[in-house]
Amino acid sequence: MEIHHPQHISHQKKWKEYLLEFFMLFFAVTLGFFAENIREHYLEKQREIKFLQNIHFDLQKDLQEADTTIAYIDIKQTSADSLLLQMKNKSILNNLPDFYYYTKTLALRHLFENSTNGFTQLKNAGGLRLIENKKIVNLIQDYENRMNSMLSLQTFNENILLNLRLKSSKVLNVITTAEMNESQDINSKLILYRFTRPTNPLPLVSTKEEDINELLNLVFSTINTNKYIKARLLSLKKQAIQLDSLLLSEYGKNFD
Repeated sequence: MEIHHPQHISHQKKWKEYLLEFFMLFFAVTLGFFAENIREHYLEKQREIKFLQNIHFDLQKDLQEADTTIAYIDIKQTSADSLLLQMKNKSILNNLPDFYYYTKTLALRHLFENSTNGFTQLKNAGGLRLIENKKIVNLIQDYENRMNSMLSLQTFNENILLNLRLKSSKVLNVITTAEMNESQDINSKLILYRFTRPTNPLPLVSTKEEDINELLNLVFSTINTNKYIKARLLSLKKQAIQLDSLLLSEYGKNFD
């Protein structure tokens, strides 16, 4: 008796079916690629907006700080003008309360402290490449360069003030200066009212012409440097306003 085994009919795919499967696979991979690309572009756009929003906040703080520093410089200039008038009249050494007051007051300082949160984040993340508007990129770089130049000048002025304080210690009597320090109003926002004129100042430790001349030269050296700092701050303000206006016009609607 013969045994007949069933024959398996093998189905051979036609070339059109292979072609269809290829195109379906290619289409799926391509869609996945474009979807990932769109997602990555979206995330980078969100990072760009966040970085620029933080720079916007930095600029707003810088503008406020610049106004405060400029006002401080103007007040010191007023004191310096009064001191210079007494120097021209040769009456300053005969008015010890004023001499102590102006020397102590004009040795005070107010440092401009720029806000760097957004700028630092942008730099550390290499975020400049994310910014599509090249004018914004150029303004950011120029603003940072001008800021660094102004801060270098401020550091130079700090060295002058340090020398002024050291020289003051060789001319002013420590008891009178200590009494002025004890009675000062450290919470006063106006520099002219931080120290009060001493009522019974002790005689100067040194009245040598060369010591007095060096002390007063240092006073007016820092006042002169303040003029340059003010000029650079005014220039920075103009650039900050320009950059901030551009940020708001381009990205402001997307800021939180």
